[in-house]
Amino acid sequence: MCHQTVGLIAHQLEYAGIPTVSISTARDITSAARTPRASFLDFPLGHTTGKTNDFSLAHSIVSQSLTLLERTTGIALEDLPHRWSETDNWKDDVFPAGGPRKIDDQDVIDDRLERWEEPQYQSEGDIEAAIRTHQGMECLICSGVDY
Repeated sequence: MCHQTVGLIAHQLEYAGIPTVSISTARDITSAARTPRASFLDFPLGHTTGKTNDFSLAHSIVSQSLTLLERTTGIALEDLPHRWSETDNWKDDVFPAGGPRKIDDQDVIDDRLERWEEPQYQSEGDIEAAIRTHQGMECLICSGVDY
């Protein structure tokens, strides 16, 4: 499921009095969504609880994440200590080499688009529709999001 969608759903569940914990592999999205109580792992997308059939790692990730319920309230984004591999070479398949937007001192670049704090729309009509359907917080998914 999309990290941003998880954040929106978590906010609604929290608003209804149901505490949530999320596990993320996309720090920037989880941070921008201000997801309540989230754990972060620097793992490839689609591998949120670790490598296939590594049940011990999955159990550890979920158990550590659930402790956020006992230790925090509200917005929290905590790094978990697990690593995908001994090196970060797996990122070479994700980010192309070289270029002006290097990540720290590594030989890879982050070529993703910048994220904005405010919603982005494809047309003026989309903006008008979003404002119209969210006046008075009618949308149960997005209520509380500033448009």
